[in-house]
Amino acid sequence: MRDGQVHGYVKPLLSDLDVYDGEQDKDDNPLQKLYEAIVGGASKLLENRPRAEVATKTDLSGPVENPEASTLEVIVGLLRNAFFRAILPGLEKSSSR
Repeated sequence: MRDGQVHGYVKPLLSDLDVYDGEQDKDDNPLQKLYEAIVGGASKLLENRPRAEVATKTDLSGPVENPEASTLEVIVGLLRNAFFRAILPGLEKSSSR
């Protein structure tokens, strides 16, 4: 972070993600149930099998009050983690600016 601007990345890693629980959500609106079932199915599809995690990594930049990330980069990161190469926890080396 320098001069009110942030330049870096975020790397969310989610494990044991349970979005939909039929018993817990039995009184929910049918559209809410459908939404949660779709999100839960997508998270299972995007889960990295060996590590059982949903993860992505994307660059984050802009003013500290409102930094931006690329939606396309997030999606590509999710697909890469699920099907090609696991994103591992921890910090990564970067060049100084």
